[in-house]
Amino acid sequence: MRKLAWAALGFAAAAGLAEYILPVGELPYFAAALAILPLAGPLVKDRRRRAGVLLACLGAAAGFLGWWGHYQLKVAPSEALVGETVTITANVHDYVERHDEYERVEVRVTDGAPRGRALLYLYQGSLPELEPGDIIRAEIRVTSAVTRQGERSRTYTSQGQNLLGYIREGTLTVTGRTEHLWLYFPQRLCHRVEALCDSLFPADTAPLVKGLLTGNTIDLQEDTENYTAMRSAGVLHIVAVSGMHMFVLVGFVQLLLGRSRRTSLACLPLIVLFALTAGGKPSVVRAAVMQAMVLLAPALGRESDGPTCLGAALLVLLVPNPMAIGGVGLQLSFACMAGLVFLLPRLMGWMNAHLPMDKRPVAYMAGSVACTLSATAFSTPLAAVYSGQVPLYSVLANLLTLLVVEGVFVAGWVLCAAGAFFSAAAASGAGLVSWAVRWCLWVYRTVAGLPFACLPMASARTWVWLAAVYALFALWYILRRRGHIAIQPDRPVCLSVLLLAGVLALGKLSIRRGEGLVTALDVGQGECVVLADSDSAVVVDCGGSGWSNAGDVAANYLLSIGKTRVDMLVLTHLHADHANGVETLLYRMDVGCLVLPSDGDDSDWMREDILAAAARRDVPVRLVSEATHATVGGIELDLLLPEGEGGSNERGIVALARMGDTRTLVMGDAGKEAELALLRDWAVPDVDILVVGHHGSNSASSPSFLRAAEPETAVISVGYNTYGHPSEAVLDRLDTYCDRTLRTDEQGNVVIGLGGKDLGEDG
Repeated sequence: MRKLAWAALGFAAAAGLAEYILPVGELPYFAAALAILPLAGPLVKDRRRRAGVLLACLGAAAGFLGWWGHYQLKVAPSEALVGETVTITANVHDYVERHDEYERVEVRVTDGAPRGRALLYLYQGSLPELEPGDIIRAEIRVTSAVTRQGERSRTYTSQGQNLLGYIREGTLTVTGRTEHLWLYFPQRLCHRVEALCDSLFPADTAPLVKGLLTGNTIDLQEDTENYTAMRSAGVLHIVAVSGMHMFVLVGFVQLLLGRSRRTSLACLPLIVLFALTAGGKPSVVRAAVMQAMVLLAPALGRESDGPTCLGAALLVLLVPNPMAIGGVGLQLSFACMAGLVFLLPRLMGWMNAHLPMDKRPVAYMAGSVACTLSATAFSTPLAAVYSGQVPLYSVLANLLTLLVVEGVFVAGWVLCAAGAFFSAAAASGAGLVSWAVRWCLWVYRTVAGLPFACLPMASARTWVWLAAVYALFALWYILRRRGHIAIQPDRPVCLSVLLLAGVLALGKLSIRRGEGLVTALDVGQGECVVLADSDSAVVVDCGGSGWSNAGDVAANYLLSIGKTRVDMLVLTHLHADHANGVETLLYRMDVGCLVLPSDGDDSDWMREDILAAAARRDVPVRLVSEATHATVGGIELDLLLPEGEGGSNERGIVALARMGDTRTLVMGDAGKEAELALLRDWAVPDVDILVVGHHGSNSASSPSFLRAAEPETAVISVGYNTYGHPSEAVLDRLDTYCDRTLRTDEQGNVVIGLGGKDLGEDG
């Protein structure tokens, strides 16, 4: 490793320790200790190692000081204003993002709050058509950029957004425009490319093309079916503008012109232009730096050094903002780049020995495949940590579409450039290219629909399997390199598949030990209850405000216990915290039947989208207007409509399930009025498990109801909230009338085994 690589490694390691482990106040002391440590350098006899250790220590000292200084100067002053209402003046940094529930805009604060980048939200009303460079004045309520839902968040600070604020409706005004509009040229150019994509490409393909060219996935995320399919197929990286795009761009030019010093120099301005077209986002900047350094080495007559290029790109991002080390995008991007640096040359060496690489098309395709495999091998563990799943067929999906995606990427660039002058001709070309996009989307949906397309990382056994797979390949590589074995890589592949089959079989065994499982999933402030026996699965509600989509949480859990189908999905009502994950669950799992109230509150505007998703998946919909009995395998369900007087929460479905000798009552958001109606109109039996109504709100769980139901176990599905859930009064009543109370915000997934060993809480 070169000197720059050692220094960068030390800087990044220190920034990572500061971000995740060490207390802020202790960082200067760690920096001082590391600055003194090189004095022990003479103890290292090897001169090259001594220089590396010295540079790594100095880099780490700089990393600790840099992170501490950035926090004190940028983050702490903004955090001191949390909860206050201030009037700020700011320059608009980018165009307004418009979502269903809110709108937001990124700005640079110049007065009224600490100077720097901020993200402003508006939940009521609509923002005007702002452009980068506009000067605005607004009254905002400051909220924390460091914590979210009561937990440490790195989403904003890793991107340099150190202040968050909620705009008070009607207070935002445009007061002028900055004189330095040239600073916002990348954002304006990116916006122009996005507009060309929308005008040239049909509505069903424009979101993917836009994401591919600029990284803007807002429209793609609104297409729940395709976005969910891409995530399950393991191909979302194609719309996260990064090193892959640079590789494709440079590879295409080299395919046309050949590999030479002149070609390398010609690619440099093209890389800069692409970075500007993508809006100068951090992901594309680091990819541009990395690719530029790889090209500059041969152009200047120097040997290309991967670790040095990687270190340079790392420093470019971390020196201005050491807290960027906490960004998921940066970590995944550099994992992919590490794969390209360390694994790609070895794969290319194998291909050179087995393929006719003297032919340019073959070399280009082989390089693309090797690039995908290298990046996937290094990024999969991180992706598993952050997404909670491992796409098992991602290599298949990539191989079937990789060359097509690369063609669409290049064609999209050409068509957008042509569309600025010849819109009709470019639109005709876009119509033809759209068929290639539709092919890719069809492949993604097909691959995502295969059995166990995603391996959920919801249990310890799946993590053990993943670690075993990497250990197997590492051992195979070491032994093969040393000449101890000569077997081909298909052997560790087959062994990995056999281990996976064992993991899946163990998942099925977990539900066959008794009569079934009742699980309240940890979906944050929301509710999703799974009732499962050896043959069937029923899900009651699927919504929440946790870090992950409730539909993904439910699908991953069901797959972890060997379920690939939901026999019945029951929605007690259509509030977002009980139903905002339904679309994702419908697209990830086969659902036998969807049940919801025929006449319920739809103030969150979810009914139409849910019914449309059910229609696209050919899921029968059953609208309940009166008490209904259903049998799903060994699960007996009574769907009751107490219709208590009061708000919409009093008019939802209450589900009473019988599994063997165990009765489970899921109350949804039913309150005291619904409880009274339930006691009046139905003979509520003693229940073994009560999923407490309205997340433990004091508006539910009345003493008379608890006395009648006599639950042995009370389960509260709750997460971080500002409503005071669960109420202390309710907790006291549950302690009086129940043997035990379990909470998803404390235990995580609450898993209760029936008729066999009680699994208790599964955190």
